[in-house]
Amino acid sequence: MEYPSDLLNLIGEVDLEEILAVFTRAMGVASIITHVDGTPITKPHNFTRLCEEYCRATEKGRRKCHESDRYGGEESARKREPIIYTCLNAELIDCAAPVIVEGYHLATVLCGQVLEEPMEEEVARARALSLGVSDVSGYVKEMAQIPIMSRSRLLDVVNLMALITKTVSELVLGKYRLFQSSQEYLNVLINSVSDSIISTDNKHHITTVNNASGHVFQLNTKQLIGKSVLSLLAGQKSVDTYLDKASNHCREKSWLGELLAKRSDQTEFPVHVSLSGIVDPEKKGNTGYVAVIRDISEEKKVQRMREELVAMVTHDMRNPVLSVEKALQLLAASDLTFNERQLEILTMAIGTTNQIYGLASDLLDNYRSESGRFNLFKTIFDIRDIVHNSIQQLKFYSDDKNITICYQAPPKPLKLTGDSVRLSRVFTNLLDNAIKYSPEGGVIEVSSIMASGSDLKSMKNGVPSYYKEALVDGRFYILNEIIDNGVGVPEKYQDSIFDKFFTIKTMNLPERRSMGIGLAVCKQMVEAHDGCIWLKPTALLSDTRKNEGCIFSFVLPAV
Repeated sequence: MEYPSDLLNLIGEVDLEEILAVFTRAMGVASIITHVDGTPITKPHNFTRLCEEYCRATEKGRRKCHESDRYGGEESARKREPIIYTCLNAELIDCAAPVIVEGYHLATVLCGQVLEEPMEEEVARARALSLGVSDVSGYVKEMAQIPIMSRSRLLDVVNLMALITKTVSELVLGKYRLFQSSQEYLNVLINSVSDSIISTDNKHHITTVNNASGHVFQLNTKQLIGKSVLSLLAGQKSVDTYLDKASNHCREKSWLGELLAKRSDQTEFPVHVSLSGIVDPEKKGNTGYVAVIRDISEEKKVQRMREELVAMVTHDMRNPVLSVEKALQLLAASDLTFNERQLEILTMAIGTTNQIYGLASDLLDNYRSESGRFNLFKTIFDIRDIVHNSIQQLKFYSDDKNITICYQAPPKPLKLTGDSVRLSRVFTNLLDNAIKYSPEGGVIEVSSIMASGSDLKSMKNGVPSYYKEALVDGRFYILNEIIDNGVGVPEKYQDSIFDKFFTIKTMNLPERRSMGIGLAVCKQMVEAHDGCIWLKPTALLSDTRKNEGCIFSFVLPAV
């Protein structure tokens, strides 16, 4: 068993100092605890002026004292018991007792600085000169003040020292075993993790690894120790990123990111890395780093499968569905005569194909947004045209439920620069959502107005506070609102309604869902145009209105 050399790390400085303070008061001697090389662990207790101001006042004297303390410790450790000996400096009488734990000499308890009989003045003067003391008279005077202690009294001191060293040894052993058990438990925890955990020094050489590291990189864990962690990364880009994040981003917080790694056979694989610095407060910098590395090869494989599925749904479904929808619309608008049942079926088919086409478009746009391949094709257009077209597109659906869509278009154009196709999807999704959850014979109100940023901020029940900072006072915006009188959305869910696949289940009302990813896509589209979108209950329109229905509002920058 290997023990730490620093006794203070095991039982604490306060405990040691208290033990020595009690001992010196009881026995009237000087005391100190040192490392095995004679250098101090504790501060000196009850040291004589001779030792403090003369023997240890010069470099030569301090070396002699440390040499004497080391000698006492070595001799007492060799004999496995306390000893009485003459110090190698001032020839005072000292006692030494070893702190030995399971055969390991950890430290030495020293006491003494006494004489059995006074030292002759000539002998004391000679000792002073040999040490290079300039104030020989002062040395001789202090030597005369050294306590005189009989041999029997010294034996009592030695016996008490034996008890003290036994107590210290037991403290060390108990603390170390507790430390060892906690370390073993921590090792069990670390090695139970399936991710690679690697710690390095500040030059990125690996110092410790867990068992999973060997599996991840297909190397023996012993082979990893001492290697540069950079040698586990594939490509200069990954190496440069790691070095940049380690030096610039890991001083106060962790860095999370994706890099490319390589196994022992040089095969490359993607990894997710969480990198943190090991901070030394005294040195005010990182003494090393800890990296948690997870192999995400399977996750990437699943992601590719999902992308292929999205591509199949969007590209292989949209065009056929669009063709069917157009054919049904032409059929419904033709001069052919249909009975009531046939017209109902035709209208339902048109609505269904429209929903399928919209879902496919939403899936494609959501995928493009998440993969960073979402591009807007901007032109200047009038938002009023978009609203009219969206209402017309859903006419069969709204007529089927006998729902009236009211839109009083402003007399002046409401022009903006944007992607007209994507913004048409926003209006279509929101109107489709309003129709879906409005009661039979209901009314949906649509409005679009031009307003400045300052006006929008000051509107009662207008733009939410978390969006107001994005509005510029001197700039003009188009505020669009779609108001339905359906079942409404509970307040606690109103901030989540734009999340993908969000669902609300209520006890007494029909289940109301966001349109799969339709509302999430609306948020993506609006924010891509530097706008913002939110939801509020219609009860805010007046004090007398019931808490039913929703107001979907979104703001877009005008030209």
